[in-house]
Amino acid sequence: MNILIIENSSTLSQLLSKTLSAYGYNVTLDNKDFNNKRLVDKKMFDIFLISTNLEKGVTQDLLKYIIEKSSQSKILGICNKGSWIEKVEFLKKGGDDVLTYPFPIQELLARIQSLMRRPKNYLDENIYIGDFVLDLQEKTIYKDDKDLEIRKKEYELFEYLVRNEGRTVSRCELLDHVWDYRQYVGSNTVDVHINRLRDKLEDKEIIKTVHGIGYQLNNSKLKHHRHN
Repeated sequence: MNILIIENSSTLSQLLSKTLSAYGYNVTLDNKDFNNKRLVDKKMFDIFLISTNLEKGVTQDLLKYIIEKSSQSKILGICNKGSWIEKVEFLKKGGDDVLTYPFPIQELLARIQSLMRRPKNYLDENIYIGDFVLDLQEKTIYKDDKDLEIRKKEYELFEYLVRNEGRTVSRCELLDHVWDYRQYVGSNTVDVHINRLRDKLEDKEIIKTVHGIGYQLNNSKLKHHRHN
């Protein structure tokens, strides 16, 4: 699960990041400057942890943007000062929950898990990345409005890489998340599917091999693509 933390306090950001990373979450840090807007546009994050105490109006602007661009994501406010008024305002503007700092880590984890179980009133059924569109409902990939006729495992493989853009994903992790661990699959299963996927995506450089580790989306290739 990918989490974006937007917090001006570097001390609190680092504390949250180290804790959540230790529990297996992929964490990205940001502040009021919102440097990761591009990744939000691509719907890369499952949940946002946003400070309710940013400069006046900044938190509300961030909420509005995230709800517009990544409506399927959940938003948890982190309040480390102020009164109940800031919490109520955060919820009124579209936040899903608010947690007051300091809090036990078990409560933070429980709140995150609870939020991820809640359905949203509206789910965006597409992910846009470069020239590719991933239809989350139909499990289909389009390029320039062309259906690439991707098989189920090939689709799941690409979606997992897309959702983890910016980091190298190991073969073991791909086997764990894309294939049923109870079924036997050969050691070269991932490599075979990656090669097929490159062919069907009509771009052999879109997925980069990181020798000895695994695979990663090629950002230098993607930056030449248009972003929706």
